[in-house]
Amino acid sequence: MTTRADVAKIAGVSESTVSYVLSGKRPITEATKKRVQAAIDQTGYKSNYAAAALAGGTPRMVTMMTANLFQSPPSRIDGALIDGIVSGVKESGFHSVIWPVSNDNDSDIQDLLKLNFSGGVILMNVKDNDPRARTLNNANIPFVVLGRTNVNFAYNYVDRDFENVYKVALTKLKELGHIHIGVISGHAELNPYIKKVAKALKVDLTIMVTKNNRDAGIALAKDFKKNYPNVTGVISFLDVATVEFANAAAKFGLSIPGDVSLIGVNMLEEQAESAEPKISTVALEAFNMAVSCGRMIVEAIEAGKKSKKKRTELWVGDFVDRGSTTHNR
Repeated sequence: MTTRADVAKIAGVSESTVSYVLSGKRPITEATKKRVQAAIDQTGYKSNYAAAALAGGTPRMVTMMTANLFQSPPSRIDGALIDGIVSGVKESGFHSVIWPVSNDNDSDIQDLLKLNFSGGVILMNVKDNDPRARTLNNANIPFVVLGRTNVNFAYNYVDRDFENVYKVALTKLKELGHIHIGVISGHAELNPYIKKVAKALKVDLTIMVTKNNRDAGIALAKDFKKNYPNVTGVISFLDVATVEFANAAAKFGLSIPGDVSLIGVNMLEEQAESAEPKISTVALEAFNMAVSCGRMIVEAIEAGKKSKKKRTELWVGDFVDRGSTTHNR
């Protein structure tokens, strides 16, 4: 079995330096950290994160709390987000683990705190006034929200700038002469960001509620002309359903973009490229956003629990024209 002494010998440092790199208990130069991490990778050494925490150090482990692992169909966006966080955390020699969230969010976070193996937490799939954020804040545990939640204190977060995302999409459709615009969504209520943008641009929105799966997308294409005769432009919050909507449209006599222009605002670029016809998007840089989130939690952990500094990032994305929009006839 590889020991800490083996790692120290290969890295050319003392065992105590290896311990400090793993625990974060003392500042270590970046060059030394990289040598130690390279030795760890070479030997396959596994440190005891819980023991490091009990010894008074800061575990170099990040916990991702997510609720969407077992949805059907699985979200490729969530997969890209998880991959990005893992990459962002690994850059600094940290490790990451997924903590699936049950219906009892408060119980989950309490169990995590009792185990004391995580140096910091990334909250995913947050809801309004998320109790997990309050619990972590009260416990003085470093955390970053991938998204945003309405709480009365400052916190670290990385999220999309939804108001400007919708502004990019709706402005494009308005410039092409579309004023009756459908919104493919999984929710019956439109969020205030898109309502605000639509009002400013003087366009009418029609919500198209559907599930985010293949059958729902096909059904939407089948009944589109009958159910939404006035809609000439569509933006979509869903990924799987929208790809299938585009794939099935021609089968039911619906031309994209001849009859309806289509813009996806919440799908991966490879998903948009896979559709036939391809779908124009406001690019969702899910992986890069998540890498930044991973870096942010590492910074928060290394700054220490007494640090009051908070960072926030909002990502928009450029309009990517793949030919699924055209002038309203």
